[in-house]
Amino acid sequence: MDDVIRNERIFCHYQPILSADRSIYGYELLARFTGEEGTLIYPNEIFSAARSRSHLYALARACRMTAVRHAARLENVKAFINFIPTSIYSPEHCLRSTIELSISLDVNPAQLIFEVVETEKVEDLDHLKRILVYYKERGFNYALDDVGEGYSTMQALAELMPDYMKLDMQYVQGIAEDKEKQRIALKFLAKAKEVGAVPLAEGIEEQHDFEWLEEEGYELFQGYYFGKPAAEPLSA
Repeated sequence: MDDVIRNERIFCHYQPILSADRSIYGYELLARFTGEEGTLIYPNEIFSAARSRSHLYALARACRMTAVRHAARLENVKAFINFIPTSIYSPEHCLRSTIELSISLDVNPAQLIFEVVETEKVEDLDHLKRILVYYKERGFNYALDDVGEGYSTMQALAELMPDYMKLDMQYVQGIAEDKEKQRIALKFLAKAKEVGAVPLAEGIEEQHDFEWLEEEGYELFQGYYFGKPAAEPLSA
């Protein structure tokens, strides 16, 4: 894990995010890692090791910087970049290098959307708000990832008012035949509209699930049905 960070053995794969008309709206930039011999290392292994050794900040920073570099290759589409809020103790200090890199690469801030992951582990919403205000004041947008049933995520939607809301795949897959998943998806769709967030459904693998979500009002879509993460963006 130390070698991965020190030698920046990190790259990104692009997973397409589509509009209802199936045009490419953007890509989620997903971190991938290699060992000294070039072998792939699973992200959960790296992040688990980083947490256990108190190196999460360094790893998260390296992943953000790598994602911004990959975003610079995209034209006229959005780049969704994951960030772990619990790894950021001071937005002014921790995020300065990310902002400076985007400026140096001439990446339009409006192109970048920072995804808040592991929302359920955030205990201090006020701290998260300060991070998001820091991004927002510099022209970036942000998304709330893995939104699902529960008071905490509903509360987070209300308090954070993200630009995008990503419905978790566990409520997406099989939704066309599952009344309970439909109830949850519609509840969060209504909340997204209330706070002004663009609703995005992730993890779509079947056409009938996509069609149900589209008909009900979800606007953006992501999943293997449209494309798996790949080394090159489809529009490259």
